[in-house]
Amino acid sequence: MNDTDPTHLLTIGDFSRFIRLSVRMLRHYDERGLLEPEQVDPFNGHRFYSPRQFKIAARIRTLRDAGCGIDQIARLLPLFDDTEALRAALDAHARSLAAAAQQIADQQSLLANIINQLQEPTMPTMPITVEERTLPARRTLALRRVIPDFAAESELWQEFGRHLGAPDGPPPSRLGPLWGATYFDGEYRDSDVDVSIWAQLQGDLTPLAGFTLEQTPEQRVAWATLYGSYEQMDSICQAIGGWVTSHGHSLAGPMFNIYVVSPAQDPDPDNWVTEVNFPIA
Repeated sequence: MNDTDPTHLLTIGDFSRFIRLSVRMLRHYDERGLLEPEQVDPFNGHRFYSPRQFKIAARIRTLRDAGCGIDQIARLLPLFDDTEALRAALDAHARSLAAAAQQIADQQSLLANIINQLQEPTMPTMPITVEERTLPARRTLALRRVIPDFAAESELWQEFGRHLGAPDGPPPSRLGPLWGATYFDGEYRDSDVDVSIWAQLQGDLTPLAGFTLEQTPEQRVAWATLYGSYEQMDSICQAIGGWVTSHGHSLAGPMFNIYVVSPAQDPDPDNWVTEVNFPIA
């Protein structure tokens, strides 16, 4: 309890009215150490606030309304004395809000598609043919990274393209006919995905930094062809999973795609052709 003149203090109710924060929230902020009362009556526990606390209370309310949680507010409040640091932290928060907004937009789009499918006549689905084959051994030029999510695979291909365009990069004629991506995580991951993109290599070369030469042995795989956008990938993987189980096989390596017609070749998703492969034993 400090020695501020109690006649210049406000009850928690009056402070709440002036600052437009509920008494419940003021008590919560006190408990979390964000906004402690100027005085607390030692006998009845009543909280009293000073008008000089309006500024910090207003900052807390603004940050809360901007989508910041308690822990984040606690980190941001001291930065109001460091404009550059505060701007950098708020910019980072703005980026996270944009990502969250995009996720919500994607979810809304998916819900709209589900609703439209309920309203439209049921269309026959194209059967998915799962087969077994043995792919010969191949040598590839590869670029492996942990990327934020599957959509970020396109950024890897952009980096791969810059490698091909570099003065000391491999001649494009030495690459092909197989181009693909391998997914190394032992389980499905929505984020921090371990991906290697690659192109079959004819001959030898010294790759630029970050790229590697890989030798993949002969592989026995269960596979199916995905025609169209990658939104159908779930159905393809489930069909292959059902085939692998019913035929008594087990998985023997990471899943990989072979891009027969990719977004780099044709921007129209309806024309994409992807061979989805699961190594089996």
